[in-house]
Amino acid sequence: MKAASIAAQRGHKVILAEKNRELGGQLLLNRNIPGRSELVTAVKDLKNNLKALQVDIILNRTVDRDLIKQIDPDVAILSTGARPLVPMMSEAPSGGPQVVLAWDVLDERAMVGKRVVVVGGNAVGLETALYLANQGTISPDVLHFLAVNKAEAWEVMEELISRGNKHVTVLEMTGQVGKDIGSSTRWNVMAELKRLGVEILTGTKAIALNSMGLEIQKDTGTESLPADSVVMATGSESENSLLHEIKDLIETVYVVGDAKEPRNALYAIREGFEAALSA
Repeated sequence: MKAASIAAQRGHKVILAEKNRELGGQLLLNRNIPGRSELVTAVKDLKNNLKALQVDIILNRTVDRDLIKQIDPDVAILSTGARPLVPMMSEAPSGGPQVVLAWDVLDERAMVGKRVVVVGGNAVGLETALYLANQGTISPDVLHFLAVNKAEAWEVMEELISRGNKHVTVLEMTGQVGKDIGSSTRWNVMAELKRLGVEILTGTKAIALNSMGLEIQKDTGTESLPADSVVMATGSESENSLLHEIKDLIETVYVVGDAKEPRNALYAIREGFEAALSA
């Protein structure tokens, strides 16, 4: 989106193609994360820029060789993002836990049960845990109403705002969680997870699914962790297969954002900006 807007400002004829029904990519996953919804403002701002610049936008269309041949562009900027990495793990036996991807949970494409284990203590894993642990808690507006009207004792209200309807556990193989989160943001995320009662297990590896939940390995040995749902947040890998499909059709191709290497949104926006300046 940034690349398209800058290229259009420079006078190029720009076509922006997106395989989904709306623009925004992974930034849209922040819509439901407590304290992170403002990041979606960046998407709105970029959309407004594209509209003002009259960029031609194609939605619900996966770009392939046929489309590239049809458009015949001089330059292509690939910002095709990343896909979740799923670790090798044996299938759960009948009656075992449901297994879903963190991105699908954040995008409300997958529902989970009451006991949830999030595998992966990266930014996505912690923010998914925060989203799930917050479900069932009362909002600040409801808390204000109850407090003003003295409808409940403070101890009851504190419980209502700090405990949801799910028990959430995060597993991380290394000794520290949230290493890919900025220090100030990480402090806030960790404080909220603690307040919401999320259990975090470091130095813990998920080995296999079983009928009760998840088999895990710690320094002290293996044990079974009960779970109704297991959420995979085990990182991502670049999705840039389109590059190999079309590189013989276009003289100049730039690869930016997660398609180049999975990182945070600021890198993607900057690389889109720089690619458009070079095009």
